[in-house]
Amino acid sequence: MGVIDTEGKKYLSDNEIFADAFNYLVYGGEQVIKANELREIDTTELAVPYGNEAKAPVQKYRDILKLWNAMMDDNAIYVIMGVELQDRVHYGMPVKDGLYDMLGYSKQIEEIRRSYRRKNGVKDNDGEITADEGTLKIKLTSEEFLSGLRKGDKLIPIVTAVVYLGDTPWDGPRSLHDMLDFKSDVIKGFVPDYKLNLISPADMSDNEFNKFHTDLGFAMEVIKHQSSDADEVISRTNHRKIDRDTALFLNSAVKLNLEYDEETGGVDMCLAMEKKQKRDEINGAIKGMRIAGMSESDIIAKIIENFNVTKEYVAALLSPKKA
Repeated sequence: MGVIDTEGKKYLSDNEIFADAFNYLVYGGEQVIKANELREIDTTELAVPYGNEAKAPVQKYRDILKLWNAMMDDNAIYVIMGVELQDRVHYGMPVKDGLYDMLGYSKQIEEIRRSYRRKNGVKDNDGEITADEGTLKIKLTSEEFLSGLRKGDKLIPIVTAVVYLGDTPWDGPRSLHDMLDFKSDVIKGFVPDYKLNLISPADMSDNEFNKFHTDLGFAMEVIKHQSSDADEVISRTNHRKIDRDTALFLNSAVKLNLEYDEETGGVDMCLAMEKKQKRDEINGAIKGMRIAGMSESDIIAKIIENFNVTKEYVAALLSPKKA
């Protein structure tokens, strides 16, 4: 697992950030999904192999999976929400996400099936199966017993979001139909489609970032401009301070090397920009001195004299791996 995956999963697993992402995706930024309504659930799905060579089921792992449970219009809402992180375009993403969703629905059916198929389930004279569920006796028809579902059973809907952290627009397929070679519109009408739910900063206009209500919006804007004017975005942002987790996320996704204050647990962006500009200036000076053939000891002495920094600071710039 790459650094971006590790920090990205950690960052987006936070309920506040997760809710913000899905409020943007589903509700256009309206604050409908609340952080305290989210509960993390098992990300493991079992893929059942097919064919003559099939052996054991294969485990597949989603990046993040949560259950949203809320009350709306006096009705209880249950929705399973998943996130798949991508730092590069995946040209088979509709199939990958579609597989995860179908495995999720299959898992729900199997859990319902197990709840009905008790060892003491018996078939009566009318061909119905009685399943013992606590003190309640449930009558199952043979069709219901076969499918594992009663006629009125409903599954929990699954919504999967693809969060793409690249700085170029997503040029891959956005639906299953985009991947299929249709020669006939008639045939196309009989093939179910699967649409990606894509959060792609590079495809957003700059005013869309205002629809986020956490530092995720700022992070998305920086990611969009990471190869061009990320510094300019940081310098003009209204975020005078971002939290430590956002800084760590941006450090892994964009290599900003933001320094955070352990005491306050945050990052003063104005101060961070000043430090970054000074570091860039010193690195430029070091490069010039190396080209001029100066020794490392002379470089350290000259940088300390010109920039009023410590010997340890310069040594860290000269040998990044030791920093």
